Amino acid sequence: MRLIRVFIRLILFPLWALLCTFGIVLILLFAFLLGRKEKARQRAVHKLFRVFLRITHLIMGVRVFWHGKPPSAPSVVMGNHRSYLDAVVLPTSFPVVFVARYETKSWPIIGWGATALGTIWVKRDKKESRKATRTAVKERFDNGYGVVIFPEGTTHKGPELLPYRKGIFYTCAENGFQIAPAAIEYKNPNIAWVGNEWFIPHAFRHFGSRYIDTHVSFGPVFKNTDAEKLIVEVRDWTQKECYRLRGILDKN
Repeated sequence: MRLIRVFIRLILFPLWALLCTFGIVLILLFAFLLGRKEKARQRAVHKLFRVFLRITHLIMGVRVFWHGKPPSAPSVVMGNHRSYLDAVVLPTSFPVVFVARYETKSWPIIGWGATALGTIWVKRDKKESRKATRTAVKERFDNGYGVVIFPEGTTHKGPELLPYRKGIFYTCAENGFQIAPAAIEYKNPNIAWVGNEWFIPHAFRHFGSRYIDTHVSFGPVFKNTDAEKLIVEVRDWTQKECYRLRGILDKN
């Protein structure tokens, strides 16, 4: 049965992602031809994306358990990065767009879909990128979307956090953007795909499970004009919450 699940998921998920990407592109195209405003086009795309996420959870057996309340106002959501699945978990709680590395924009299917959803692409080695990010974040806030970023910059098994990249914290401190921290832990900590591991062996080990249980905890909103203090506040809360969740999951 495990082997059957693996093959079904490995076949269905890419096909489903491709179908939804083309669906999103078609919606944008028809909305543009019909003269719909950009805000209306994005709303339609995000509605389809939420449907995509729900069906993705069914295909992959993802069950999400929420702790705390997501931010009520548009915020920069800072989450620790455990798995590629994080990106299909967090957006189900409220409308968000992601901040991602510019290099991933050219990825087939994933890059196309992310661009259509309004992802903010960041060139980390460019100093002017912070100004562009600030403008893009404010624009997304004005349209009613939260902005998700994984400040560790890569996936990591944990529960310890990797050092946080500082750039986005300075952007938030300088512009008065509030940060809502999110702690993410999986029942099976080995779901993290890290290092030089090949994806297929990883998939065969984990996609055969009936369920992939995910716990997401939202913390209090942080706002500070001092970027260094902001990093400490957000990271400390996230680290403590990751330890707490890991302790609960390891006992059950």
